[in-house]
Amino acid sequence: MNRRQASKQETRQLILTAARLLFARKGMEECTIRDIAQAAGVSPASVVVHFKSKTALLEEALNQDIEKTLAALIVSMPEEQGLLERLLHLATGFFQLYDQNRSLYRALIRHTIFEPTGETPHMTKLSERYIQFLAGMIEEEKARGLIRPDVDSQVAAGAIFSLYLGALIMLFRQPEMPLETVAGVLAAMTGQYLIGVARNDL
Repeated sequence: MNRRQASKQETRQLILTAARLLFARKGMEECTIRDIAQAAGVSPASVVVHFKSKTALLEEALNQDIEKTLAALIVSMPEEQGLLERLLHLATGFFQLYDQNRSLYRALIRHTIFEPTGETPHMTKLSERYIQFLAGMIEEEKARGLIRPDVDSQVAAGAIFSLYLGALIMLFRQPEMPLETVAGVLAAMTGQYLIGVARNDL
């Protein structure tokens, strides 16, 4: 890496650090590009050069924590428990992360979930990894003879992910709702779905 590249990387990191602090303190809606530039000690134009929008900056600013959470949840997966419990381990781990600052993560989901995949690369990659991991769990259950062999693992993973998103919407839309209640609703919905794909000839 030459001096110019190092300088660009340093500037980018200064912007990200400032954005994380300001987003957490003020929220996305109240935080401006000018605020972030001032806190980072750079010009507003420099922020735009590195991040084409405030949404792109928010996505990258939060991505590190989200990636760390997913990695930690996979490592701590309770393999001795049933499929439903393992699925809830993943979901509630993310709920706990988002519950630390519901308004900030609400803004992230609101500004990324309906955007084209090319516009939200970090959230797109995260969703794909999550679904692929779920599909792998379904395949393992099929190999154990606990889920019908005709079940399409990718479709099942997509359905389970959709239930997770439904519970996530509930978490964000009803800030007064306790985390445990949201997790309980997700457990009921996911458990009902799993009954539909389970082998019933055992």
